[in-house]
Amino acid sequence: MIDILYAISAGVLGIFAGAQITEGALFVPYWESLEPSKFFHLHKTYGKKIYYFFAPLTIIATIIPIGIAIVAFIQKADNWEYAALSALFTLGFFSTYYLFFKTANLQFEEASISNEELPKALNKWGKWHWARIYLEVVALIFALLTLVI
Repeated sequence: MIDILYAISAGVLGIFAGAQITEGALFVPYWESLEPSKFFHLHKTYGKKIYYFFAPLTIIATIIPIGIAIVAFIQKADNWEYAALSALFTLGFFSTYYLFFKTANLQFEEASISNEELPKALNKWGKWHWARIYLEVVALIFALLTLVI
């Protein structure tokens, strides 16, 4: 049974990491190519839709690996240590929302960043995003290790 849970954890993290890589590889470069007025208009139009897509996915990709790690620990299942490490990195990527993205996204939504500062802000957003992806991929690797070791 625990192997099924481990597979679910790895699957959820894989889907989430894939979605985040897509955002980083496609959306961010596109946003950076836009004139500030177009970016703010686009964000006002689609920012909430992007949020409503990623928020549930982020919550699922956080709760499931952490919950499964707790179950594995309580049962002292094989590879519970890898599940715990996956959960730790999951907490890491989840915390980036509160450490950076919540405020940054609100600034984009409110267009409270000057046109001159927007390129720098988008660059910073992109760097934080790729750092977050790094944490997600490490969480995924540990989740996969629960299945193969």
